[in-house]
Parts: sequence; C-alpha cells; structure tokens
Amino acid sequence: MPIEGPLRELGIQDVLQMLDLAQKTGVLLVRSQRMKDEAVAHVVDGEIVFASRRRSMRLLGQQLLREGKLTEKELERALELQRVDPKQRLGAILVEMGCVDRSELDRQLRFQIEETVYDLLGWDEGYFSFEETDETPEGPVRVRVDSLLMEGARRIDEWSRLESRIPSAECIPVLAPGDGSRDFIDLRPEEWEVLAEIDGERDLRVIASALGRSAFDVAKIVYGLTSLQVVRIRDEPVHEGDRELIPLLDELELKLADGDVEAAERRARELQRSYPDRPELPLLAGRALAAQGRLRAAAESFDRAVTLDPLSLDAHYHLGMAAIRIGDLSRSAEAWRTFLRLAPTGDRRSYVESAVAALDELERIIESAPTE
Repeated sequence: MPIEGPLRELGIQDVLQMLDLAQKTGVLLVRSQRMKDEAVAHVVDGEIVFASRRRSMRLLGQQLLREGKLTEKELERALELQRVDPKQRLGAILVEMGCVDRSELDRQLRFQIEETVYDLLGWDEGYFSFEETDETPEGPVRVRVDSLLMEGARRIDEWSRLESRIPSAECIPVLAPGDGSRDFIDLRPEEWEVLAEIDGERDLRVIASALGRSAFDVAKIVYGLTSLQVVRIRDEPVHEGDRELIPLLDELELKLADGDVEAAERRARELQRSYPDRPELPLLAGRALAAQGRLRAAAESFDRAVTLDPLSLDAHYHLGMAAIRIGDLSRSAEAWRTFLRLAPTGDRRSYVESAVAALDELERIIESAPTE
C-alpha cells in the first residue's frame, strides 16, 4: 500500500524524516495544483539518490552550460539521444559522450537533488504519494535527508527576510522604468546574468531553471536589484477563487483514497460549474468514473483535462488507460506517447513504454494480416 496524503496534513519535511527513520526504499511523487508542478524523488535506504521537478527538467544541462562545462551543441545532441532512448539519464549520456567527467557529474547531480528538495520544503499545499519498491535505480550520489532539512530550514528562515519584496518564487520581476538620473550601474556578473533574463513574463523559478541556478539564489539577486530600483515585482491580482479551491481538491483526493468514488465524482462535477477552466477537476472526476467502471465517461473527462492542460502527465496517462480499456487503441497510443514526451522519470514510465511497444506490435500484426 502506498503512503499518501495532502501536504496540509503531513508536510514534506515530516514525510522525508519518516522515510529516513524507516530507511525506506521507493519513489516519492509530490504534486502541487497551485503551481501546476510535480516532483519525483528516488529513495534508497532513506537517502535520496535522484530528485527533479517537472518545471526544472533541464536544470542539469543548464547548470553545466552556465559553468562552461558544456556547449549548447553538446547539450542538444545529448537531449536528442535521450529522446531516442528515454530510459537513459542525461548525465550518463554526457559522460559517455566525453563531455563531462564523473566527478563533475556527481557534483551537478547533488546540486539538482538539493535544489529540488529545498523547493519542495516550501510547498505548503499539494499531495504526496510514496510507493515502496524492492529496488529503485541507484544513482551515483546519495544525499542524507538530515543535512537537506538543516539547510532547508536555514533557507526558509532567510526567505522570511526576503518576503517584504519577494513574496515567493512564483513572483514575476520586471525592469523598473528609468528616470534618466543614472548613466551607470555597477553590478556583479551574476547580477547582470539574472538581469538579462528578466522579460516581465517569466517568474523566478522559470528564470532560475533557464540559468541552471536555484530559485533561492535568483530571489536573493532580484532582492538586491529591487533595492537598487533597477527591478520591481509585477503586481498580480489574488484570485480568491483559486485559493479557495486548493483545500477542496485535497478533499476530493481524500475521498478517492478512501474509496468514496461516487461522492468524489459528484463533488468534482459540482465544482466544475464554478471552476470551468481548472484541469484538476475533470481529471479527478475521470479517476472517480474509472473507479466505478464507467470508462467511456472517464475517457471524455480525461480528454477535457488534457484540453485544459496539455502538459498534465496524469491526464495523458489516465486518458491512455481509459481509452485502451474501451478498445480505442489509436487514442490510447497518442495519449501515452505524449506522456512519454513529457515524463522525466517515474515508475509509470516503464509501464507506458511497454504498453506503447505492445500497441505498435499489434498495429504491425494487423497491417500484415491477410485480407481474405
């Protein structure tokens, strides 16, 4: 049985401590509805051997680029090889290509694990699920949970001092209008680097991912730039309806976990009338319908979730599952191929790869079958 629940009831710090104390081995998946993001961590004997967020999938490559360890051409070639064989890790490909040595890769992988966990420690809403396994892919580095939690606590404390100007890593910096009073700005190289990425559209997390830096480091630099009145934070209206929806989504997850699928479906449909643009609701409704065996209705609900959020891993995965069970092979193959293009890693990936290979083989057999 997986260990799962909303982060409002059991914070990610408590989850990690529990896995550490029990020396668990398995895969931890964390999803945030508010940030439209998810993270995965592989744990071996309570230590973290791999971690990444969907919105920072290129963190390793961008970090190597920024430090001059890799060229853009080498990175694109490595990503192309990874697309051909998605089971391969980007780092292993780069080592095999001779672009980076093993010690440098280990250092960068440790950075990726640390930054992912530090980000997760700041998530105050969402849903986690830990699936225990006999074994999980062994990584070249292992990071102790207690050291991560200590540094994470320090960062959270420092974040509190930044909040007066930088409310969160989701805020969007914009260039402040100049008054012509200054002809010269004395900035450090890393400040110029961040300043060059500010376009008034991307938030701090996206900028950090593009630079191969941590969101925390970028936030500190932007804080300094706001002090110089070079940058300001774009005012964003607070959507009270979205804020109110978060605990309702957690409530639906609990109903599904408890097996109260009919009540979950009814509640999800009620909420869709108030929040017609939120993809989480048709996704949850589809899961409830599938649990009742109403697979055609579930497939349509998952299809709506995909339309609302084309980057949703869960929506594509469940659409493929529902479609295959009603015999819609082409629809299932399309959904699962999209899932594979989006999924960085995880237990479901190997299953979907096998399923798509079986569908391809079935299509080949049907095409070669005699017509008479």
